[in-house]
Amino acid sequence: MSRHGFENQLKRRRKEARLSQTALAAQVGVSRQAILAIEAGRNVPSTRLALRIAYSLGCGIEEIFRLAADSGITARLAPPTHGDTGGPRVALARIGDRWIAHRLPAHANSAADGIITSESNGTDVMVRPLGTTAQLRRNVLVAGCAPLLGALANRVDRRFRDARVTWLPAGNRRAMELLGAGLVHVAGLHLSSDDPDGGAAAAARRALPDRRLLVANLTRWRQGLVVRGGNPLGIEGGADLLREGLRVVRREPGSGAHDLAARLAGEAGGQVPDSGPLAANHRDVARLVHWGAADVGIAIESAALAEGLDFVPLTEERFDLVLPADSTAQPPVPRLLETLDDPDFRAEMEHLPGYDGSLSGQVTTVEAA
Repeated sequence: MSRHGFENQLKRRRKEARLSQTALAAQVGVSRQAILAIEAGRNVPSTRLALRIAYSLGCGIEEIFRLAADSGITARLAPPTHGDTGGPRVALARIGDRWIAHRLPAHANSAADGIITSESNGTDVMVRPLGTTAQLRRNVLVAGCAPLLGALANRVDRRFRDARVTWLPAGNRRAMELLGAGLVHVAGLHLSSDDPDGGAAAAARRALPDRRLLVANLTRWRQGLVVRGGNPLGIEGGADLLREGLRVVRREPGSGAHDLAARLAGEAGGQVPDSGPLAANHRDVARLVHWGAADVGIAIESAALAEGLDFVPLTEERFDLVLPADSTAQPPVPRLLETLDDPDFRAEMEHLPGYDGSLSGQVTTVEAA
């Protein structure tokens, strides 16, 4: 790192290209001493010279030169999910005038944006960013349970240079709580077509009653019972969840699967047993059934298909993205909505079993109460 707050990989890239300082200097039209000064961090190249160097080394300019990472920032730490304290690795983003940090699972494979270096008993932590704040400002935090959010995040990352998406898996209730607290940019919400509480627009208004909101459809799907291949236990509907001795996968309170199970059991005059294994998401439900740890669970159709299981549909749902309307005034958040209409993303969704993208990108405005 140089004293200019600027760092470079010129020496390493030059050696990889098997060029001496003299040879590179001759190619870009400067003295050997100029190359030496840049590598040592004493000088910062002009834009013209930096472009010439990158061209000579056959790589992008950002692979050689970049601003040095900030030494530390203060961020508001989102509360952990129940029973998951995570580690010091965090996802970071700017929301309004605050930096927001979310702990990543201790064994997560996703790359972290920063490392917590100190924390108090309050909600603020000190974070050493793994990159520049300019890079971190491009991050959009999306909380939701749809596995399709992973594909959407990848598509945004590929399509735009001024935006990227970090998907934070969360059930309905937690996603909306995070949005209401200003801890994510976007919340995912899935509700049945016959939802008694008024659907996504009503849920959005309850979460942020004083804000003008947008509700954008991501996909539609079917949610139902995930059972072993051939359905050996003859499970046919919600009433079967009350069958004595049946091992039923549980989901956390506030998730769409939990709410549906509770409603179906109530209609049958009982309660779903709370002794079954607990799953973190739709795919976990299917895996528990596939591994024989449970007999049945509620999840989306795509999760059942991914594990080669049978599926008993119970309800059709739409999965929507909820976000404040004023967050779309400038990047990075609008890039998420633009990607919903991206032909490549739509084509990918068409070839993912269990998803219906016919309404994807359809946006509804929810006025403040």
